[in-house]
Amino acid sequence: MHPIQAFVNQLNAGWRAERSTTQMTLGKLIDRLSELPQGLEMEAITSAHSYRGYYCDLAFEPADGKMMVKDVLTLAKAALGEVFTGYKGGDYLMDADTPVWLSNYGDCGKKIMGIADDGTLELRDDE
Repeated sequence: MHPIQAFVNQLNAGWRAERSTTQMTLGKLIDRLSELPQGLEMEAITSAHSYRGYYCDLAFEPADGKMMVKDVLTLAKAALGEVFTGYKGGDYLMDADTPVWLSNYGDCGKKIMGIADDGTLELRDDE
């Protein structure tokens, strides 16, 4: 690996670790979805992809309507351990500590902070 790429990777790892303490991660998302009633309808999401703002993070695209928690859980679990290509290149492994976002592909979006008991996504703008 080129020394500059190794340096950038080290910086990214530190920033990612910081974000994972201030917003929901893929592991926390899976845990929360597992706690909710599986037949509960919640805000629909689709298409997991590398997040445009931080390629090493994971984003889900917003979708119209509602879907059952069990289906969102399946989508989240499918992303765990997968490698996604960043918007401008690079491959990024999504693990339990990966911060998650709600964003259309190629756009910056909102942090997923939590999921309310009624299935509403709790979102926040990036600082």
